[in-house]
Amino acid sequence: AGCPPASRSASHSQRESLSSFPLSSRTAARASDDPTHMAGKDPKALREHFQGLLSAKKAGDLPIEREPLFINANTIPLDGFKFLAEKHIRACPVINDDLKIIGTLDLRDSCGFICQLFVEAQQKEGKKGSFVSQGTRQKIALEDMNVTGVAQKRQFTTFPPDTSLLEVALALATGSHIVGILGGPESQGCLSRVVTQGILLKFVAPELENLKIPVKAVMTSPAVSLKWNDPALKGFELMATKGISSIAIVEETGQIIHNMSASDVRLYFGVDGSEGDKDLTQEMEDYLAKKSAGNAKSKARAPISVCKEGDDLHNVVTKLVKTGYHRVWVVKDKKPVGVLSLTDVFKKLVTNEKDDNCCIL
Repeated sequence: AGCPPASRSASHSQRESLSSFPLSSRTAARASDDPTHMAGKDPKALREHFQGLLSAKKAGDLPIEREPLFINANTIPLDGFKFLAEKHIRACPVINDDLKIIGTLDLRDSCGFICQLFVEAQQKEGKKGSFVSQGTRQKIALEDMNVTGVAQKRQFTTFPPDTSLLEVALALATGSHIVGILGGPESQGCLSRVVTQGILLKFVAPELENLKIPVKAVMTSPAVSLKWNDPALKGFELMATKGISSIAIVEETGQIIHNMSASDVRLYFGVDGSEGDKDLTQEMEDYLAKKSAGNAKSKARAPISVCKEGDDLHNVVTKLVKTGYHRVWVVKDKKPVGVLSLTDVFKKLVTNEKDDNCCIL
C-alpha cells in the first residue's frame, strides 16, 4: 500500500552535487588520518579509511543524474535487450503491472541469448550451430514469453536514503551493476534514483589523488583473450559461459587490437538507426570494426583504453570517470596481462580481503 516513508526528500537530494561534499577537503585537516601515510604501509588501515569515509555519507546525498528507467515485466527478451542497447545502459530494473520491482535485466545475459538466436537461425537453414552451452548462471529459453524469469535471477537491491554509502558500495562490489535508492513515487517503484558503479566512482575518485597505488594492486589477471580471426560467435559464447563482460582481442603476436564486451550486442540488434548484423560467423576483426566505422567495408578500429601495471590508480580511475568506460586493459609490451574494471576498484576499496599482502587496498 504505497511507498515506505523516506527520511530525506528527493527534492533535497536533487539539489545536491558531488562538488558540494568533497571528501578530501575534510580529511586533509586531520594529519593522523592522512591516507598518504597509510599507502603501502598498512593496507588494512587504508581500507578502513575508505570504509569510514563512505560510512559518513548517505545514499540520499548522491545526485539524481537522470530519472529511473524501467523495463516492464511483460516485455519479451528480445525487446528488453534491445532497450538496454539503445539506451546505452548495462542494466535496468524490471517492474510488473503492480508497480513492484521484480529484478534486473542485465546486458550480460544477452550474450547467450543472441547465440541461441543465431544457432536457431542456422538450424532453420539446415546448418549445424556451434553454440552448446551458455553456462548455468542466467539461462534464457527462447520460448520465454517475457523477461520475468531472467530478471528474477538478478536481484535488484534497494536502500532507504539514509543508508550509508558503504552499504551501497558493497552491493556494487559484489556483482550488481546497479542498485536503487528509495524515496520516489509509487509509479517509479518507489525509487528516487538508480545508482551505477560509475556514479559512485565519481564520488570516491578524488580520494585516490594523493595516494601512490599502482594498478597492479587492484587489477584482475590474467586477461581473457581471443584471436582476431576467431568468429564473433565464439566471443559471445565465451562471455556467456564464463559469466564475464569483456574479452581482449589480440593479433598474431598477442598484442591487443580490440575490446569485445557485452555491449557489443548492439552490433547484432542494430541501434541508433543502424541495421543489425546477424552474421556471427565473421572474424572478430571485421565484426568489431563496425563499432567505429558504422559500415561493413571499413577496417577502422575503435579506440582501446589501456594502461600499465605500474600506472597510478588515481590517473586510471580519472580516465574511467571522464570517458565513461567500464574497464581498462592492463598491457605489457602491448600484450594484455590483466584488466582493471569498476568492480575491481570497489572490491579493493570497500571489501575486506582475506590476504592483506596480496594488494595495497
